Amino acid sequence: MVRFFSTRPFTGMLLITLAFNLLLTWVLIDRKQQLERVKLESIARSQRDNLQSDLLRLIFKTETLNALVIDNSGNIQEFERVAAALRDDDTIQAFVLAPGGTINKVYPYTPANSLLVGQDMLDGNLGCHEAITARHGAPLTLAGPVLLPNGDAALVGRLSVFLPDASGRPQYWGIAAILLRFPEVLTASDLYLLDSMNIDFGLWRTSPHKGGALLIAGSADSEKDAGSIDMPVTILNAHWLIRMSAGVAWFRSLESWLYVGMSVLLSLFLATLVQRNHDLTQIRTYLEAIAYRDALTGALNRRGLFEELQRRIASPVVKKFTLYYVDLNNFKGINDTYGHEAGDRVLQLFAEVVRAHAPVTHILGRMGGDEFVLLLNGPPAEERDKAAFTRMRADLAKGLPELNIPGPITFSMGSAVYPDTALTVDALLSCADTAMYQDKERAKAHG
Repeated sequence: MVRFFSTRPFTGMLLITLAFNLLLTWVLIDRKQQLERVKLESIARSQRDNLQSDLLRLIFKTETLNALVIDNSGNIQEFERVAAALRDDDTIQAFVLAPGGTINKVYPYTPANSLLVGQDMLDGNLGCHEAITARHGAPLTLAGPVLLPNGDAALVGRLSVFLPDASGRPQYWGIAAILLRFPEVLTASDLYLLDSMNIDFGLWRTSPHKGGALLIAGSADSEKDAGSIDMPVTILNAHWLIRMSAGVAWFRSLESWLYVGMSVLLSLFLATLVQRNHDLTQIRTYLEAIAYRDALTGALNRRGLFEELQRRIASPVVKKFTLYYVDLNNFKGINDTYGHEAGDRVLQLFAEVVRAHAPVTHILGRMGGDEFVLLLNGPPAEERDKAAFTRMRADLAKGLPELNIPGPITFSMGSAVYPDTALTVDALLSCADTAMYQDKERAKAHG
């Protein structure tokens, strides 16, 4: 049974296209992740700038309190009026003045803020490294978040106030400070808009003195990993870090798996097309073989032989060829003596012998029965053709021992040359057939 449907083309094309498509998918996914990373870096940079701008704007309000103390030589006057004018943001918990570091003025004076009065800003919850730094210099500092007496958290922006002594040298007076509600103050900088964008973020406080980082806002899912983005934030002396996740890992993204699925489907589609084309070609070849080939010997059948001759003769370029008409001798006797199966095997043997010894470019056709036609390109090459037919006769002389058919199996032949002998198919065959019968008669006469 002829097998049409080999799966080799399908498998080969599937592997090639799948490898290419998956590589292309990887490039697309990688490109998408790079774009996401650039987008996140831009967002992180914008959030950093907003956070710095908003916090500095609020912290610098302490400069006004500092001026108030200096202008009044430490005699605090109109603190409430000035603080009320400065308090233009709901995230401001309180303004405080702390002569010698101890708070004695608070605005607004609410029950929660009243607990701040008497607190030492150089010690306890409000005391920290930043407070000590401010004690020995005049820079603005930012600390926090720290825990207030009422249990709330706040950022503390403080400025040490220095008054000139009798000799004109700066003398430490105390602290002017602003307390900012935390984490509400982050809302003003739009940092929490990242939640609505489904971006995991964390605001981390880094400590150059203690080392490490502490999460002060955002999600713990923002722990550093290969896909995270770190954006340093420096506000006065405070060192913070905005850390954002670079999005969902590619293998958790539906879009990535859609790319992979489409790659597989496209590969299957292309492989199926190639397989279908291969199968159709195989079927067409097989059907042509049935139409133009002799099923017993594999040689061209009468139809195929005539079409080949017509094609050659109809060619606009005249190409000489030699036609040998061959007939097996005593074939009827073999059929009658050994049976038709043995006769068929003799025909197959003859075709095999011709293929083995004829020039490579030969064409063999079976006219019917025991008659064959052998086409050779060019005019007769006496030495070449004689040597080939001698080898054929030598092989046929052995007979078919497996079927008890003794040798020799012989044949007679005649030839005609196109266009020297004749110009049509029928004329060529007629001339070669006549020459073959003459050869057969000579063999009988010597026989």
